[in-house]
Formats: sequence, C-alpha cells, structure tokens
Amino acid sequence: MQNIVEKLREECIKRLFTTDGFAAAWPTWQSVISTKAPTPTPKQIINLGDHLREIFYSTNTSSARSQSDVSGGGANWEALVCWYLNLCSIGRRTVVIKHNKALIPTPISNAITVNYGNFISNTESDLIAITFPDKEEYRIDKDEISIIDEDGQPVNLYTRRNYNFLDVLNALVARDFSEIEIHIIQCKTNWNDNAQIPMLWDMIYSSTAFRADITIGREGYNINNARLFSYAFATVPTVRLEKIKRASVAVSRVRNLSGGNYWGKASEDGIASSVKEMLNRNLANGSNISHMNSIAAIIPELNNSGIYSYFHFTN
Repeated sequence: MQNIVEKLREECIKRLFTTDGFAAAWPTWQSVISTKAPTPTPKQIINLGDHLREIFYSTNTSSARSQSDVSGGGANWEALVCWYLNLCSIGRRTVVIKHNKALIPTPISNAITVNYGNFISNTESDLIAITFPDKEEYRIDKDEISIIDEDGQPVNLYTRRNYNFLDVLNALVARDFSEIEIHIIQCKTNWNDNAQIPMLWDMIYSSTAFRADITIGREGYNINNARLFSYAFATVPTVRLEKIKRASVAVSRVRNLSGGNYWGKASEDGIASSVKEMLNRNLANGSNISHMNSIAAIIPELNNSGIYSYFHFTN
C-alpha cells in the first residue's frame, strides 16, 4: 500500500537523484550523514538539520573553489534541504517539492502567481511545502481513490502502467484547497546577496492592498483562500560566520519573514534558527503525532531493502 502523499514524496526524492550535481555529491554527503546519525534514532535524524551546512561543505576540496562558486551549488543546497525535510516528514501529510511543474498541483501554482497587468510572475519558490488535510483520500491506497476533476469527470488513475498522480492531486487540491497549507521556502547559499529577495516577496504576499493592476492568484485560486500560507528563507550560509551579526542588514531583512529565517547550523538567538525548527514552526500539522514519533515508526524502512530506500539513507 502507498497513499497519494507518499507517492508524491517518492517522485520528489527520486527526481533529486536524477540531477548530476546532487547525484555526484551524495556519496560524500551520505558518509557525513552516517556519522551524524549512526544508530539512527529520531533525535539523530531531526538533528541533521543542525549539520546541513557541514554536510553541504563536505564536497569541497582544498584545490576546489568554494561550493558557493561551483555551478549548481545553489541547486544542490535546495535539493539537500528538500531531502532532509521530506525525510523528517515521512508518514505525515506534508510533502516538500523542489520546484517542478510536473510535481506541483496546478491550483497551488495558480494561487502563488503574481499578476502585474498582463504579465504573470511567480516567486523564486525554490521549495514548496504542502500539507494536505486529514481526509480519507490522503490515507488510503492510491489505487482506491475515486475523485472527480474540475470539469466533473472521473479522474483516470492510470495511463497504461503509469500512475497519474498529478491528475489525482489536481482534483484533490481543487476540492480541498481551503484546507491545504502552502509554505514557500526560498533556499540560497549566499545570505548577504540574497536576503532582500525573500523580504520583498514576503511583503508582496502579505500585502492586502495593491494598485489595481497588481493581483495575486489566477484561475480562481488565491493564497488567501488556503488554510495557511507562509514564506521562509533557508541559507547555508557561505559567508564567513563572524561577519553575521544581529544588527547586520542581511539579518534584519529576513528577521520578520512570515515563515521564518533558517540556516544549516544550530539555532543562534537573534540571527537564525536551525532548519530543523521549520518542522515545528511550519510543518507540524501533517499528523496528530510528533515528528519524533512519526520518524520512529519509519526508521526500519530506511535501509536498502525498505520501502523508503529511495532516500538512499544508508550505503
């Protein structure tokens, strides 16, 4: 049995490993992960969020340029954060998607669209976390779902042998949009050069008044109609840590983001929270049990023969 939420998660993670940069970095990253979660336990897995910067930098060599300068470094950071948040969300109704039209339900893409006159623009939504409602269709086997699309037609679950998971999700999200949570997570390796971007996008999404030719949402969908919406920033960071102060402009710009400011290190008061804190702050509503308990239930299935082997958690 596999429900539609876990089917989407599997598709998201498998796509990460099809990219050359992530696939090349993974053997090195995985070896560091195994030292941080050798047992593993739920606490060790959650605490990987405190070490994502160290994991990310482990692919550097003394003769190589900084990871921030390597082509695809930013995409690798997005993928690493996506991998970690999904690992901690297995068994819950929350999935984190690295932006891809083939994975994101159309109603959600429409809801986050910003319209400037006739020009359509989407935020730099590197990752989109979706928390689905506690309804039967998200719990039962994906092959047992019966759903009608927006045109009133039954959704075909399969085309030949391929499961039409996006068609199914489009119909479910259209029906349940007011009960769905949307959390955008912008991921950047460099903090100083990019802090202004999430600040401005969060201001746009949070604003209640625009000029007449600026609107949010299209095709009948708007973030204001979702159950919850937030915009977060997650950075490595690649800048030297001693340069980051509470009074730094870059810190001030992201201090009040609706979804919070995070980095791949342990939390530091007044500067940034560990990426692991995103689990409780933004992604807590995907189950009626804690992340500790949901992770404990799936650990036996993370090995090479388990149903979550596609995470490649072990060698």
